[in-house]
Amino acid sequence: MSNTKFVDIYGAIIANTVYSDNHLVGRNVETTLPEVTPVTAEIQALGTMSMPIWQLIDDMEFTITKIGIDSGLRDLIKPQTVNLELRFVQNVTDENGLNTQKGCKAFLKGMSKKIPGLSGNVGEGSANEFTFSVMRYQLFIDGKELFLIDRFAGIVRIQGVDYTEVMNSLL
Repeated sequence: MSNTKFVDIYGAIIANTVYSDNHLVGRNVETTLPEVTPVTAEIQALGTMSMPIWQLIDDMEFTITKIGIDSGLRDLIKPQTVNLELRFVQNVTDENGLNTQKGCKAFLKGMSKKIPGLSGNVGEGSANEFTFSVMRYQLFIDGKELFLIDRFAGIVRIQGVDYTEVMNSLL
């Protein structure tokens, strides 16, 4: 009998890969997926209150910190739009203590905001941070879409609900 109060415990990310336009550019790299923040508007409700407007999204950024100066680094330095894919695997523990692995994927379309300053010290790896301005961001957890934010298509879909559908139908 299942305990309805138990939620699977998602633990450490145990591996990841990053692809740029379908070319592997990094394995087990540090990444930070975009924060999705709606624009807010102030309204009067017993004083001033900030209300999120989910049809308008603030700037989104994706960062990759890559160790080494290699061909993967070369594939990330492009002053044009690129399609990025992050695949990562997490350990998951269920209510019986069984560990499994679940896969997640993030699909992003963006443009590099800079060419990172490349550092290098003898005896150390070169850590290079790439920052991308994100135009489209879609996240899947264990094969299920969590959300899709597509700035140019005007889509903000979260857990299957399109929060821009009514707005778009009126335009």
